[in-house]
Amino acid sequence: MARKGRPASLIEWPPRLVEDIARRRAVLFFGSGISANASSADGTRHPPTWAELLCLAAGAIAPNAPQLSEEVRAFVARGDVLTAAEIVRRVLGQRRLTALLRRELVAPRFEAAPIHDALLALDFRITLTPNFDTLYESRAHSHGRAPVEVCDYSNPAVAARVREDCNLIIKTHGSMSHPASLIFSRCDYVQARARYRAFYDLVEALLRTHTFLFVGCGIDDSDMRALLEAYGAEHPGAERHYFVTAADTFSDVTAAVLEDALNLHVLRYQAQAADHPALLAAVRALGTAVEGERKAIHGYRRHGAPR
Repeated sequence: MARKGRPASLIEWPPRLVEDIARRRAVLFFGSGISANASSADGTRHPPTWAELLCLAAGAIAPNAPQLSEEVRAFVARGDVLTAAEIVRRVLGQRRLTALLRRELVAPRFEAAPIHDALLALDFRITLTPNFDTLYESRAHSHGRAPVEVCDYSNPAVAARVREDCNLIIKTHGSMSHPASLIFSRCDYVQARARYRAFYDLVEALLRTHTFLFVGCGIDDSDMRALLEAYGAEHPGAERHYFVTAADTFSDVTAAVLEDALNLHVLRYQAQAADHPALLAAVRALGTAVEGERKAIHGYRRHGAPR
């Protein structure tokens, strides 16, 4: 693990994390930073991040509501994306919002990137993502490594799927496959938390029993931040989860604050946030370490403990 103040160009992955992934005791959580690596079929576009998507929506409402458009951009700049999203939903309405999302996320026919393959190679049994796109699950189905099930937060069978012998991808904010189920705005969050409490209890249980690896996401996801804060407060001595980020995202002091408040290990790689090859190289290095650990585990089981 890179020491605070001395981030490495490639992350020195902690042995505990490597072992937990190898033994399939870990959960992957990835955000829009992973999808941003994908490219359109013609190679000219990348999927927008959450903030970029809201700014595109602000542009869509500007002709009829210029002041609200500027307010959306201002909220995005301050990091209050939920308020920005709520304004966008109310101005555009569900039909126009769905059309905008399809135009930006589906119509360009984005193709999965090498980072998707690198994450899939880690063979997590449980993966959570708030991303609306279907890039990761489509790639997972095409890999054919293991049976793959996809559920969203509203599926009452999601807890049963966790116990099944398959790789499970959980869409925590819904999917463009079912636009009506998308958790997009502040009100959506509030309603989902109230209506699907069992799902959030399930994620809370996973936080207590599994090691989470957060990649390509911020700490501003309201659901996960609330759950991590509760986990850190209720289990201050418990094993920490792991949050991967570029070195220029946080100062040393901010990283330390987040580690203590959210019970995390912040793992930083020496690159700018937009340096996608650096993250890919780090994840591939993790894959190499995990594969080595799995071979060691299987060899130990096959031959028994050394006498």
